[in-house]
Amino acid sequence: MKIYLSWSPTPPDPSYWNWLPLDGIMISIATLKKKGLLDKTILIGLHDYLGFRGEIFLDSGSYEEAICKKKLTPNTPRELLSIAEWLRVDKVAHLDTPFIGERLKLPEKDKWRLLHQNILNARITNEASKQFKPKVEVIYVIQGWSDESLAYCAEELASLDVKYYALGSLFGLRPNEIEARVKLVREIIGESPKLHLFAVSSPNVIKRVGHLVDSVDSSTASVSGAMKELFLPSGRKHVDKIAEENLKCDCPVCSKHKGAIIMMGKQGTRSHYDRLRKIHNAYHLLKMIREASPTNIKEEP
Repeated sequence: MKIYLSWSPTPPDPSYWNWLPLDGIMISIATLKKKGLLDKTILIGLHDYLGFRGEIFLDSGSYEEAICKKKLTPNTPRELLSIAEWLRVDKVAHLDTPFIGERLKLPEKDKWRLLHQNILNARITNEASKQFKPKVEVIYVIQGWSDESLAYCAEELASLDVKYYALGSLFGLRPNEIEARVKLVREIIGESPKLHLFAVSSPNVIKRVGHLVDSVDSSTASVSGAMKELFLPSGRKHVDKIAEENLKCDCPVCSKHKGAIIMMGKQGTRSHYDRLRKIHNAYHLLKMIREASPTNIKEEP
């Protein structure tokens, strides 16, 4: 199973790949737009801009758009596909419509309207891919807020007969709810297509559904590091509650800069220590996910 580590320029995440072996990274087009980096990265490509040679999975920015309630995604599915080609990324999620936050409170008719837009965008993307044959691999995102809506979307997208799907709208759900949705979608799309889970990295969830999915992504390492939290064998703790003499860690950061991850830093250097914490957390998060993955998990060919 592949694990895509989320990377964002706002606030700047560290270059994880200089410290850790990675399967790939997930980048949202919305974060590039907000930082004013989209034009620059289009000119030279994301791989060259970041100095990263692994896989880059581009998200459409729909999650941030739903949360921020302002336009952050490309205007059309074809525009997104063109941007992905210019950025020279390896994978791109189609222009989807997640059901999170305030969208879950919308009237049913409005939610169904958004779901039909998600399906239409997938069809337009699929037709454009057949016509222009882009080098980037498109991931078609199944969305929904209920079993009925999820099954409907899965059936409609399954009719496209593509190789890679993703499941969204999982944020905030309990492990048993995520498990039920994954099983429902896998039953509909069948065994052959690959399936990605957006924003799912809990070892508990991976143990339950790892045998049904092919990839996941996570921003947990970045978010927790910025909040001054650390991943430890005993659980997640704030740096204020950790003594250096009790800190036993074999991650690259602690091996090189022992004790640095519990330092707050002075004004002007705090972001440096946040980045070290993010790398430390990423090391342990990846380790926990891999240990939780079933031995019969699907592997990339």
